[in-house]
Amino acid sequence: MRVIRNKKRVHSDYSAREVASVAYPPSFQEPRYLAVLRCFCDESYDKDSRIYTIGGFVARDNEWDRVSRQWRNCCLRSDLESYHASDVEGRYGKFSHLTQDGVIALNKELVTIIADSELAGWATSIVLDDFRKISGVNEKNKRLLGSSPYFVAMQVFLVALCGKMHDENPNQRIAFIFEEQEEFSGRAKQLYDEVKKKNPEAAQCMGSLTYAEKRQFVPLQLADKLAYEAMKNILNVRYDPNRAERIALTRMKQAGRIAALTYIDEAFLRKVIEAQP
Repeated sequence: MRVIRNKKRVHSDYSAREVASVAYPPSFQEPRYLAVLRCFCDESYDKDSRIYTIGGFVARDNEWDRVSRQWRNCCLRSDLESYHASDVEGRYGKFSHLTQDGVIALNKELVTIIADSELAGWATSIVLDDFRKISGVNEKNKRLLGSSPYFVAMQVFLVALCGKMHDENPNQRIAFIFEEQEEFSGRAKQLYDEVKKKNPEAAQCMGSLTYAEKRQFVPLQLADKLAYEAMKNILNVRYDPNRAERIALTRMKQAGRIAALTYIDEAFLRKVIEAQP
């Protein structure tokens, strides 16, 4: 663990390698894999609970270390201990000292860090009203989709990512790290185990699931940025289609940092139902 010091504070910051020691401790006895990747993940939703998004970036430890240093130093130059996309944009709470121009400059620099990296971003967004509509049609739909839209979103996110990884190299394994939250952590663990049972091929690339604090684990702050931008994108696509795509997401796409953005709407859910026996 390193201690980062500046004029106003002292706080702890953990590297991806230190997270890895939690995700895969020295006693980890599963077969040796060709490569272990880390996927740091976060969730985002709009204030009216219309869109829910899970997003995450995948990379190797060396790249996470390099990008995390750049990200942390950028935040410190703006007098921030950590980054939270929605609070920065609204200049809420501990981000209230930022000016509007300061927010724009900070986001521009942070997106540049992502664009110049070797991270691969994945996100899945679900329209909550569509889920409730299709799930409420009958008991069969409710049973097939599950009681919560979060399971559908997480299943699509994990299967899309791990399915692609399995197709390219079945010897790769991904360790997933989510933000530690009292409500979400327990739900994520249950959903993760269910996804592995229901998707045995994708499960071959699904490593451990652990939790960490976003303030201390910088890679989770990058995941927060991706989840937020993906959520805002689908929010606009669905409810404000004439609005231009946000610059941050466009830049990440142009830099090749977005592997897949999945949009779960009514049509998608109907296809899921129709595909079931």
